Amino acid sequence: MDKQRFEKSIHGSFNCVDCHNTVKSAEHEPGLPAVNCGSCHEDVQNQYAQSIHAVSLDDKNIVPAKCKNCHGSHYVLPSSDPESGTFPQNIAGTCGACHSNPALMALLGVRGASPVIGYQQSVHARILREDPARGAPTCINCHGSHSIFIMSDPRSSFNKLNRAETCGTCHHQEKEEYLKSIHWRAVQRGHFESPTCNDCHGEHQIESPQDAGAITNRLNLSSQVCAKCHSSQAMMSRFGLDAERFASYMRTYHGLALLKGSADAASCISCHETHAIREKTSAESSINPLNLQKTCGKCHDNVSAEFITIDVHPRNIQSRNPIAFYARQIYIWLIVLLISSMVIHNLIILVNYLHQKRQMRKQSRLYQRFQPFEVYQHMLLLLSFITLAATGFALKFPDAFWVRWLVALGMSESVRSVIHRIAAVVLVASSVVQLCYFIFNSRGRKEFILLRPQISDLSGFWQNMKYYLGLSKNKPQFGRWDYTEKVEYLALIWGTAVMALTGFVLWFPEFFMNFLPSWIFETSEVIHYFEALLATLAIFVWHWFFVLFHPEKYPMNMTWLDGKISEEELQHHHPLEYEELKGREE
Repeated sequence: MDKQRFEKSIHGSFNCVDCHNTVKSAEHEPGLPAVNCGSCHEDVQNQYAQSIHAVSLDDKNIVPAKCKNCHGSHYVLPSSDPESGTFPQNIAGTCGACHSNPALMALLGVRGASPVIGYQQSVHARILREDPARGAPTCINCHGSHSIFIMSDPRSSFNKLNRAETCGTCHHQEKEEYLKSIHWRAVQRGHFESPTCNDCHGEHQIESPQDAGAITNRLNLSSQVCAKCHSSQAMMSRFGLDAERFASYMRTYHGLALLKGSADAASCISCHETHAIREKTSAESSINPLNLQKTCGKCHDNVSAEFITIDVHPRNIQSRNPIAFYARQIYIWLIVLLISSMVIHNLIILVNYLHQKRQMRKQSRLYQRFQPFEVYQHMLLLLSFITLAATGFALKFPDAFWVRWLVALGMSESVRSVIHRIAAVVLVASSVVQLCYFIFNSRGRKEFILLRPQISDLSGFWQNMKYYLGLSKNKPQFGRWDYTEKVEYLALIWGTAVMALTGFVLWFPEFFMNFLPSWIFETSEVIHYFEALLATLAIFVWHWFFVLFHPEKYPMNMTWLDGKISEEELQHHHPLEYEELKGREE
């Protein structure tokens, strides 16, 4: 024993025999009996005697923690001394002398990294290191010091029923809010599967919600915390709750935007609150119908009574919103029938053409088929459409590989939504310009008249199919516009109108819900998505076939770049227009 060190200890004024009271002479036998600290510290001894550390004395497989394991033997220092084993910054190491032992942890049923290692990586330990004055908790603040009980013991500070009080020692407001929640009432009734503090925040490796990787970070909370219980079929059926609530939420804009990393998208706690989560029937609940306008108003302006009836957990669409359901069914069949018929139509042409390879056309006279204004407008339409399709489907399919690439390049949800809306404005503006062209320009009015569907278009379609099927040797004669171009242009007008109307409802729901029923919102979502899918497939299957992949056009029809068409192409594809132009020249 180092006498000088001993004299600096809290027991420095003691004589040896004050503790080793079995010693009768200076020359005593070796191997003295254990010191009874309780002879002085009777109150502490009584607490220790009931603790799990004392109870473990009966387990021969476990070496129990005694006074000296935590406080030392001869060199006991006060807890305020930085060299003391019970100094706040040293407690984790003191407890870790045993609780980092893999063999002991295995006996206690703890797997993986030790609790001490987890604690040392936590926000509590970080605060303790960086700002000790804040008094961040150590092991003894949560588990106690001398009266440490097994967690199932009602006296344990970490018993399910006592946990909120333990954490509330520091987190007063959170405790008060939690004690008002439905979760706490369920725990009081003995439903210990209902969460308390550690079920959401973790136990030892507790991270700050501001940390990007924390399970309580707003981007992770819904999927990594709330969904653990509220996606469990077994647990939800036990309480008569819907196990699809999380999945249905993830299908909405809120859920999809959250997956995209939106800083503004509503997560579970945005509507249900964080700690004071109450059932819907409670007058104080944030999701009580009487409080929904206030709850939604945290993010949305001018929230109407109709707006709050939009279902943010949409399920059973057939019974809940039959109009949206039938719109969905109609579009599914429309897509299947139209796209499949387009594929069949184009395959017939392609197979026939592969048997009739021709040499590349020779240089010939060029005719101005489209004016420069029309060429530029088409380019603007092309750019805006591709942008809308890419940014729209990026929201709907956030896990797709190409979406992950875009995210890696910096397309966050806020960036995506802004780009999508800018492209929408460009498309609508381009359409308005085109409408004005049809109305106020003489050439435009003539073009509009020529684009109108006529009975001759049906006969042209039938004659075209007979020709490519080998049933006729006569190729149909078309004027300035054939039936494929008319169908495509009319579809463009229809699709743009539908996408613009439904898009503005989704963009400004607060405004439209002031005078429209709430089912319009979800119906608009359904129509907007399926119209976009239909339009995109039509572009790939129909438009690009005639512009890029048609054997006569491959690899590209150059007309879209300069508006010009060769004399041979004009005579071949639009013979009636060619004859008209030649007649004017003569």
